[in-house]
Amino acid sequence: MQRPDRGSPGFSMIELLVVLVVLGVLAVIGVSMSGTSYSTSVRGVMDELEGTLAGAQARASATGQDVMIATSGDWASANPAILAYGNSTLGSATILANGLTDPAAFRAGVAGATLPREHMNAGAVTAANGTWFATAATGSTDITGVPPFNDAATGFQGILGTAASNLFQGGAGANTVLVSGTSHRFTSTFWIEVVALNGGGPVAGGPMGVLVVLANGATVYKFYNPGVRNGTGKWRKI
Repeated sequence: MQRPDRGSPGFSMIELLVVLVVLGVLAVIGVSMSGTSYSTSVRGVMDELEGTLAGAQARASATGQDVMIATSGDWASANPAILAYGNSTLGSATILANGLTDPAAFRAGVAGATLPREHMNAGAVTAANGTWFATAATGSTDITGVPPFNDAATGFQGILGTAASNLFQGGAGANTVLVSGTSHRFTSTFWIEVVALNGGGPVAGGPMGVLVVLANGATVYKFYNPGVRNGTGKWRKI
């Protein structure tokens, strides 16, 4: 005896619920991995910048001569923000005219060697794009209100946001700072902001970092904020 055709059985409610749960788990994993990637990128760029500054100090110590650190470029031009160090004649024309992009030459301190400042979804903020840091800071703690930036006695208070102190000024002109060949210390105060980037723009509420050097100091201070996308949004020294 032939059974009547009941048509396609379809999916049961339990099967649909299982699919939804799996999709939810995958979505959470995807967001988590994205946050980790941004965090790793910001920390990586900060470490690279710190390494370049340390390399300039090492050269000043080894040669007994002043060493200049120069930056140039902006995000909108064909030459993204770049940084190099060399002798006191190093300038934006030298950096942009010299075609060296070999990371080994850059790390070795070859005069004019350049390296793009944007890679791995993170980059240094130029003065021309100062609003990027404000976008990245969406929902996070204001760094100017936390130690040591809220205490005038530390020397950190009030320096952030001053264009003259931003090592990455952007535009055609270079911004420079010297490392003394005698004391091996930086001769002026400056800071660098690093934010997570997506499609060439800042990630709102994403991770960010600040490197600060005080005049007549030899220490590069690093501060990091995981952002509110996948973190607490609070600053800490690293």
